[in-house]
Amino acid sequence: MNSIDLDRTVADLVKNLGSSFRLDRPFGGRSLGKRLEDIIREAAAAELIEFGTPGEGAELSRSSEGVMTFQYRPHLFPGMDPALHLGHLVQYSLLPRELPPNAPVEVAAMLESYCHLSGDLFGWRSTGADELTIWVLDVSGHGVRAGFAAVVLKLILGDTDPGLPLTELAKEIERRFIETRNPDDPGCIYATGVLVRIARDGTVDYLSAGHPPILVRRREGAVDLFEATSVPLVLFPEMETASASFELGGEDTLLICTDGLFELENADGEVFGIEHTAKSLAASDGSPCGVFSALTDAVSDFHHLDRLDDDLSFVALRLRV
Repeated sequence: MNSIDLDRTVADLVKNLGSSFRLDRPFGGRSLGKRLEDIIREAAAAELIEFGTPGEGAELSRSSEGVMTFQYRPHLFPGMDPALHLGHLVQYSLLPRELPPNAPVEVAAMLESYCHLSGDLFGWRSTGADELTIWVLDVSGHGVRAGFAAVVLKLILGDTDPGLPLTELAKEIERRFIETRNPDDPGCIYATGVLVRIARDGTVDYLSAGHPPILVRRREGAVDLFEATSVPLVLFPEMETASASFELGGEDTLLICTDGLFELENADGEVFGIEHTAKSLAASDGSPCGVFSALTDAVSDFHHLDRLDDDLSFVALRLRV
């Protein structure tokens, strides 16, 4: 970021975020505005990604235990608005780098970040011995506003007890996000999302808030769908949330996607949709890495990844042997 006035850019960016968020609100011992400024400066100083041609990406290496594969491809280009570039740096810095040592799953994940900045977010936290809570969220809209709404959600998730019952966890996230929003903001920022709690014995509790279906590839190749259990977060806060559960076998694979994958259109106007996703999932070898390869190959054949209209994110996981 040496080519711009970082102090001025950060100050302008944080000031502009005040139209969407209450920057003076206490957050983790500091105001939200100061927290955001610190995060932006730390990400810029790290210089994790540089400008490049659209579609040029960075892939994180696997963890030392070989149980996590993750690819993040930011669509950056010379001349991009500095605030957008900073937003990409921040998003990259907040994404997970590893699984907890006691995680009951192995994971493969991808975030193909649209050049306008992604409102997609995923991550996880340990919630006890051999149990993991996973989230995949998709903030409405695009651009800096959506990207930093995802950052605020990440801060809230990091400051909330991940072991709460999923219905309580969703309501706590919703409540704190509403308190953080600027009440004078004419827009309505909301998010669809999935909260999943998975134990080593294969018990899966989930809450899907207006999000696309969860897909589960069973060991023989059949694919089950698990639909939304609740409305999107923040959109109708007076409504109750609901969760559900199912069992994941030792060779079953769970897949959570954002709508950018399902709504992807090719040159003929055909939508990738659940059908192509399920077909790719069924045709894979069932491992998270195999699902990763099958999906990315199928999407690349369907639509040029350098000309996306939305962000593409997915998380594939299987019980760890």
